[in-house]
Amino acid sequence: MNAPRDLLGYGRKWQHMSDLLYERMGIVGTGLIGGSLGMAAMASGAVGKVLGSDADPSMLAKALELGAVEEAYEDLEEMVTLCDLVVVAVPVRAIPGVLERIAPALRAGATVSDVGSVKEGVVKAAAGILPSRCHFVGGHPLAGSEQRGVEFAHPDLFREAYYVLTPTGDCDAAAYSRLHALITSLGARVIAMEPRLHDRAVSVVSHVPHILAMALMNLALRRAEEYPLLRLAAGGFRDVTRIAASDPRLWLDILAENRDAVGETLSEVVENLQHINDLLARGREAELFSWLERASSGRRNLAPALRESLGEMYILSLPVEDRPGVISEVTLTVGDLGINIDDLELVHPLESGQGILRLSITGEEEARRAAEALRARGYRVTVGKAAGER
Repeated sequence: MNAPRDLLGYGRKWQHMSDLLYERMGIVGTGLIGGSLGMAAMASGAVGKVLGSDADPSMLAKALELGAVEEAYEDLEEMVTLCDLVVVAVPVRAIPGVLERIAPALRAGATVSDVGSVKEGVVKAAAGILPSRCHFVGGHPLAGSEQRGVEFAHPDLFREAYYVLTPTGDCDAAAYSRLHALITSLGARVIAMEPRLHDRAVSVVSHVPHILAMALMNLALRRAEEYPLLRLAAGGFRDVTRIAASDPRLWLDILAENRDAVGETLSEVVENLQHINDLLARGREAELFSWLERASSGRRNLAPALRESLGEMYILSLPVEDRPGVISEVTLTVGDLGINIDDLELVHPLESGQGILRLSITGEEEARRAAEALRARGYRVTVGKAAGER
């Protein structure tokens, strides 16, 4: 398990210091997401110690009190010098400023990640700011709530949630593998995506839904000045507008940072709404019914797709060259299919530098699709059931 050439021979529990994924994990920003990461990392046993720093001293003190971090540092740079993993959990437009501050203090070989919900700008900023002695892997946990603050943090926040990583072409294989293993140990499902594609995707499934919820809430508030309609608000209104209670400062940052993708998606939504308005005005009920039926059927079919697959675990093994970009190429090929890689191991059995990359994927059909996609990219892939499967 701990062979010198094994870059990711980690089990699911880390009992000894030599088996830890990271000796010290530093969290910059100890709010809901940062605090939950700290709690989850401690619970996983994969990290020796979790350190925290926050621009708000009261938030940092609360995080220490609640057990979200084990040591609190008012001096950010001091904390960073101690860490082999630093996770920046601040609003997305504040991330480049934090990277500027920590860059001179980072240890050689340290990995830096973030939790911002917009990735292209952050990844570009990191490439221009961080020193070559460090490794950056962008991240975005699709978890959280409209609540904010470390008092709402929970170690199970990421369990069964998707966690997107955005490796670039020059991403270090070992750094990516270790971070992937840590996130998997938190119970999350890791998906690799190209930064620009990620930003377009979240504009549809997250950013524009927040805009629509807030637009409906603001409309209701204006109408409520004329008559007491909010007294009539039932389940549908509550469900749709729940996320309108999210932090407006956070969402201003997110929407401004992802304005291009959000603008594109919002234009399509407006076009759709105008089309529905036209159908209603013209009394074209058959077309309106078809539109309603398609949405209803799509939403019903989405429910089982969101549940954890109960299929068996399969191992995909493929020889890879020891070169920059191989990890991002493979993981993005699989991630583009929407398939989660449950575990990832890179082993160098030969001194030639060629290694064997092993991907663990749940479900026979998912494993078959992933293998076909990788073969289409020129990889020689073998597929087999994981040891212990019946």
